[in-house]
Amino acid sequence: MPRDLKTPPPERLLLDGPVGKLDASFERPAGAARAAVLHLHPHPVHGGTRQNNVVRHGALGSLEAECAALRIDFRGVGRSEGEYDEGIGEVDDAEAAYQWLEQQFPNLPIFIWGFSFGSRVGLDLGIRLRARTAGYMAVAWPTNFYDWPESADWPSPSAFLAGTADEFVDFQKMGPAEEHDSKIQIVEDVGHFFPGRLDIVRQYTADTLNHWLHD
Repeated sequence: MPRDLKTPPPERLLLDGPVGKLDASFERPAGAARAAVLHLHPHPVHGGTRQNNVVRHGALGSLEAECAALRIDFRGVGRSEGEYDEGIGEVDDAEAAYQWLEQQFPNLPIFIWGFSFGSRVGLDLGIRLRARTAGYMAVAWPTNFYDWPESADWPSPSAFLAGTADEFVDFQKMGPAEEHDSKIQIVEDVGHFFPGRLDIVRQYTADTLNHWLHD
């Protein structure tokens, strides 16, 4: 993937997770970080990893907004230890990574960002850590596969991005996001993996962070 940002190269990390090590990539902006963002990948059983192009472009958006970006592989993916846990243990994995960011940046806001399965895990984590989370971003929250969390205590602010050609997203089921005053960005004729339009993911991430950090 071409990089047009003058940022340091990604650092390969093995973080301490709840069932073993978590493989991760950590990137810093060119200057001092304004915030940090945890990026969560799509479904492990269907080939999702932190190297997914949507996730990587989300990380580029974070860097463009002068934020540090941490991408992790959930348990059982790549070199991450453990086994797939139906999205339950994965929330614990994400929390361990979030805590690592808190240790690295104790005085900065920390955001959660997720794509597809990762957006579902990220929302569960945002609810769990609502008092500590600066905001939550979702790309292609798969409404056709998952029910919304029962808890009404969502992280705030929150933002959602999806395309009208996404077979995993039904916009008629986005009511809970609207009820929580989430910003919802809909892109015409774009599928689940944003083929040929990954720039939209990057721009959405950068614009959302810049807006939140400006406020």
